[in-house]
Amino acid sequence: APGGKVFEPLWRTEFHMRKKIVILTYSLGGAGAERMVANLVNQLDRDKYDIHLVLMNTEIEYDILPDQKIHYIEKSYRYENEFWKLIKLPFLAWKFKRYCNQQQIDLVLAVMNRPNLIAGMAKSLGINAKVLISERFYTPYYYNSNTLAGKIKLWLLKTFYPKADSILPNSQGTVEALQDYKIQSEYAVVKNPTDIQRIGDLSKLPLPRPMDFAPFTFINVATFREEKNHDLLVDAVEGIRDLPFRLLLIGKGNLLEPIKQKVRSLQLQDKIIFLDFTENPYQYMSRAQCFILSSLGEGFPNVLIESMVCGLPIISVDCKTGPRELLAPGTKLDTDIAADHFEVAEYGILTRYNSKTSLQAAMRWALQHPGNLHAYQEKGRMKSGDYEITKVCAEFSVIFDSFLKK
Repeated sequence: APGGKVFEPLWRTEFHMRKKIVILTYSLGGAGAERMVANLVNQLDRDKYDIHLVLMNTEIEYDILPDQKIHYIEKSYRYENEFWKLIKLPFLAWKFKRYCNQQQIDLVLAVMNRPNLIAGMAKSLGINAKVLISERFYTPYYYNSNTLAGKIKLWLLKTFYPKADSILPNSQGTVEALQDYKIQSEYAVVKNPTDIQRIGDLSKLPLPRPMDFAPFTFINVATFREEKNHDLLVDAVEGIRDLPFRLLLIGKGNLLEPIKQKVRSLQLQDKIIFLDFTENPYQYMSRAQCFILSSLGEGFPNVLIESMVCGLPIISVDCKTGPRELLAPGTKLDTDIAADHFEVAEYGILTRYNSKTSLQAAMRWALQHPGNLHAYQEKGRMKSGDYEITKVCAEFSVIFDSFLKK
């Protein structure tokens, strides 16, 4: 060029421009889906993407990069009234659409059910971005068609989920559940990104206070809310209280005090120990002997993968969805377990859904067969490598790029 200047071709400048991506979720409070979002936000290639994090609640309990852009379309109370949550959805969708169009966002990834509905509505309202929604739970558990709120939510689901350009569940069971609702879309199952190196490092840190792990220790890490089904754990312990073990419960939530009261009323304080929510439950998990998951419904429980990283054998209720796909891959999703039995699967133990007797039988077996239980430690560590954060974030990136090119 005249004067010796070098002009960059327009096509090359456009090629090197970072694509603007929004990740929309409720909050970064202490739960599995929120941890997945934090992992994804921190890991995606920032030379490739300009990442905007959009939240609906100010709770942030996972570390994110200090320069991360955060925008709030509302600052709500986590336990607000269900009908108020529904009434606000169109307004929040309009606010979200306006933000994305003003910021010239190229692609949206919504995570969890209300953000998914907001993203679907925003697509109907004229958002310019491609919209992907990530379903992180067993959908029918949250849509009770016998209640008015359930009927409204089910109508919203069937109306606005198909508006998305693609649906990215984290389990095949969730894909099948959505298809049972006749929701037509492009589906892709994407695993949960797990920061294996970080979990391993955190698991080796000394405990904040001394604790004796010589007694056989079961452990559960979960938010105290209905679907995590802590009642089942307490009922199971009550029936085998004479056996030599204890159970650690780590978490927070609106049902924490009722569960503590139930433990006191059954005089199980010497068997069940409560620990406050911590960003590092792994230092306890790595020292315990067995993890127990008791949920009524999941999407794909991160905590089971994290248990494997910690070398922690697993007993899990065979709930919808995730536990069977992880612990017994290749088996049928509708496999039935008898009430008094349990399944010694390839990567852990599965018990009948919401069955106290089945869970008690599995706990007895774990206490009586420590050698068999230990065999799961190395197998679990190897299996957890499938969910390593860089591998899974690369899968997300491939999907993002395929839609950005369309």
